[in-house]
This record gives sequence, C-alpha cells and structure tokens, in this order.
Amino acid sequence: MDARQVAFEVLLNIKTTKAYSNIALSKALASHELSSQDKALATEIVYGTLTHEILLHYWLTPYFQGRIKNWVKILLTMTLYQIVYLEKIPNYAAINEAVGIAKGRGGEFNAKIVNAILRKATFPDGLRSTDEITEIPERLATQHSHPTWLVRLWISQFGKNRTEAILRSNNERARMTLRTNMTRTNRNALISRLAREGVATLEGELCKSAILVTAGNALLADSFKDGLFYVQDEASMLPAIALAPTKHAHVLDVCAAPGGKTLQLAEMVGDLGLVYAHDIYAHKIDRLKENASRLGINNVEASVCWAHELEKQHEPASFDYILVDAPCSGLGILRRHPEAKLTKKPADLDAIIQIQQEILGSSAKFLKPGGRLIYSTCTINRKENQRQIEEFLLAHEDFELEASFKSRMPTILKDNFENGMLQLFPQDFGTDGFFIASLVKKK
Repeated sequence: MDARQVAFEVLLNIKTTKAYSNIALSKALASHELSSQDKALATEIVYGTLTHEILLHYWLTPYFQGRIKNWVKILLTMTLYQIVYLEKIPNYAAINEAVGIAKGRGGEFNAKIVNAILRKATFPDGLRSTDEITEIPERLATQHSHPTWLVRLWISQFGKNRTEAILRSNNERARMTLRTNMTRTNRNALISRLAREGVATLEGELCKSAILVTAGNALLADSFKDGLFYVQDEASMLPAIALAPTKHAHVLDVCAAPGGKTLQLAEMVGDLGLVYAHDIYAHKIDRLKENASRLGINNVEASVCWAHELEKQHEPASFDYILVDAPCSGLGILRRHPEAKLTKKPADLDAIIQIQQEILGSSAKFLKPGGRLIYSTCTINRKENQRQIEEFLLAHEDFELEASFKSRMPTILKDNFENGMLQLFPQDFGTDGFFIASLVKKK
C-alpha cells in the first residue's frame, strides 16, 4: 500500500468512525511499511484534505451529479487537494493514482467517474471562484474551510479582521513544541543534545523551558526515551506559570489528563511538594502515570475522580493552589484536529458551558482564603471564557480576579490581556488558542 492509499484509508476511517485524525493516522503509519518520504506525503494529504475540505467540496460540488458514493467523494477531495496545493505532484500523477484506487475498490465504473470529474474540475473548466458568495461570513467560511456558524460567532465576538486572521492561522500546520524537563536537564543542554540526535530546534518565545522543533523527529530521539522533555504547546505551559506554586506546595489539578500541566507543576513544587491530579477517564490517568515515570516525576498522586466528588478525597479549603484546565470546545486547537471543524455544532458549545460551570464551582470549594485558582481552556469563545468567569464572580462574592496576574506573565503577552484575563489567538505567536484567568479567594 502506497502513501495515497494509506491516506485514503485513513480519511475513510475518520469519516466513517469519527476517529481522531492523529490517532487514525498514527495507527495506519505504524501498520504499513512506508518510507519516510511516503509517511510525510500520507500525513500531508490527510491533514491537508481535512483542513481545506469545505473549500474543496465547494469546487467539486458542481460535478457531484447523480448518486456518488461517499468513498468516491473522499477520494476526489483528497486528489483535488494534491492538485491544488501540492506543487511537486503533477496533476496527471495524482489523477492516475486516484483512478487506480477507485478501480481497485469499486471497479471500472467508479474509476471512470473519478477520472471524468477530476478532469472536468481541473481542465479546462477551472475552479469556480468564491467571489460568487455574496454574504461575507459564508464567503470567509468557504475560503478558509470553517463552518459558517463558527465564523459568525467569531465575527460577533472579535470582529471581521481578527476572525479572518484566526481562520488563516487555523489552516497552517501545527508545529511541535517541547517542554524541557528541568529536573533532568536545561534548555540549552537539551537543544545541543537534540541537534546531535538529528533534531533541529529553536528556543521558544513565551516560556523559558520551551523548544520549537524545526526539523527531525523528536519522538524517535533518545532524549525522549530518557525523559528529557514532554511534548506540549507553548500556550499550554502558561497556566502552570500563571498558577506559580511555591516550592513544597500541595496543588490540586482538577482536570489533569493528559498530564502536561500536571507534570510541569510537579517540577515547580519540587520533590517535597505534591500534585493531586484527577480526571474522569482511567486510561488517561494511566497515560499520565506513564509520562510521569518516563520523566522521573514522583510527586504526583493521580486518580480517577469527578469534580463533584472531590470531597471524597480532600477537605474543603485545603489548597493554596488549584488548576482548573476545563474541558472545552477546543476551538483553539483546530489546526491540530482539523476534522473537528467539520463535526462540531453550536449545541456542543452550549453543552460544555454547563459542565464548566459545575467543575469551576465544585473546585472553588477547596481553595483556602488567600489562595489562587487558575481557570484555563484551549478555546476561543467568550461564553466559555470571559463570560464564564464573570458569571462565576457574580455567584461567588468571596472571589475576585487577581490584580497581579499580568505581572507574572511574559511581557510580550501584555496586549493579549483584556479586563485582567488572558486570551491567546493562534495567529499571535503560532501557539494554540488559549484562555487563562487567575482568581483569588478573599481573606
């Protein structure tokens, strides 16, 4: 099976089983013997097709006459992606490969359909212009392959210009960022070692322990096996920095999995400190423990626990530091999971808001007077972020936004603060979209 066949099977799997793109692709690449070049091509086709699917469908729809099987549409979409976006692949090569896949899967009839549609779409008719779409939100949604309802939401919250910047940034390929395990090495030493292992890197912009991978596979390096780093986006490192627990402190991490922030906090409090890490999924807690073992982190107590059941394990008002990295709509990480653009609905956002309220309210009971609680999400939605905090403060008069929060954060983020709360957009620093608010309980 070659790169295009693997990509096709992965896309078909994602569409038929709603599998996560990263998991489906990883399993497929592991189960087929492909060269590094073919692995790269299959990865590019899968993520590129999902990223631009709405626009690709807009171009192809005029040729979808009669009953065309879903797998044929998937094959057409991924092939058109190659034709339009991958300059090194000749059109005839992409079309011939698609015809071959169609013939092998569905016989001569489907092969002829694929061949005819692709040739009509690209020679001589050309691709229709999105200028035909008169309504701005719908045109932007089509041009940048996002659902129209989401574009409308962002325009209403952030304006047209910022929304368009978000859309463009979401269609860029997500980069890999590493957080140095400061208990075993330092950033300069890790950069040097990774270079010897064939991994090119740059220093991160926001966090002193962050490293950006520019070339090579860091996950195959001995540095990874030796627990010298954890793969974590730079924006995801900021909540722990915002919480800023003191050495030897005990910290409550309410929604801990997959564990990046947990392990970062464990480094910060040191061996005499302790992080109580909870999540509702046992397999994610197991993964957290595996990562802690790889990094040599021994001061984490991880267990399955729902937020409304915290009193079974902890006394009220017993922590100086609490992290609530709440479940969210994930609108800040769409370039990592482009299939989510195609499946999320407005109702999904409304449903998560109630869950966030319950988690935040339950967690707040365990903060000591004078203690600090960080609320964070990886989304871009005022209802889940700023308004969530505003409503919490109205219902909890013994809490307030921490005035000194901004002073603890990198000065480069000063323009990302609004009313004492931090919102990162993916176009700002190339990170995930992230929200952070720091709450303190009045003494």
